[in-house]
Amino acid sequence: MKIKYLKLKNWLLVTLMGAFGLSSCHCHKEVEKTEVKETPEVNPREEIRLMYGVPTMNFMIRGQVKDADGRPVKNIRVNMLERNMEVKDGELQGDPAKVRQWLDGTAVSTDRNGNFEINNSGIPQEEVKLMVRDVDGQENGEFKNQVFEMKVEQSDVDRTGAGGWNHGTFKKEVEIRLEGK
Repeated sequence: MKIKYLKLKNWLLVTLMGAFGLSSCHCHKEVEKTEVKETPEVNPREEIRLMYGVPTMNFMIRGQVKDADGRPVKNIRVNMLERNMEVKDGELQGDPAKVRQWLDGTAVSTDRNGNFEINNSGIPQEEVKLMVRDVDGQENGEFKNQVFEMKVEQSDVDRTGAGGWNHGTFKKEVEIRLEGK
């Protein structure tokens, strides 16, 4: 009798846990579909949803953009590329409307001293790519669009506050030299 009671109890617990777990996932997916359909213009940074169990890393990149002669260049757009983004001949590949929206929504511009600062959060990467674009025409010279890559070295990662799924903060200072057109 006791064995039958334990089997029934275990079956009931497993069934309830499964039902609650499956209904929770199903409900979550419906909410995501509704949000995407009802919001015609989605901020590109909101497209990546970080969930429990996804490793994250903060990225703090400061730098200065200079021309070939070492003079600071203002009004240069700098984007930190996300994983698996491809650039060919200085242009980001993909749907042109989405690419333009992403580039405009995530860019930082250099100040009059050529300085910029990127503060971002995302999935840890082995290397970080910065896409640098001249968008102001001939105002301060004409430069090629370029991609700069940097390895994520352990010495560049601040582990203060890291733990669990948080891998810490990648901090780097860079100097970028632009090539003229």
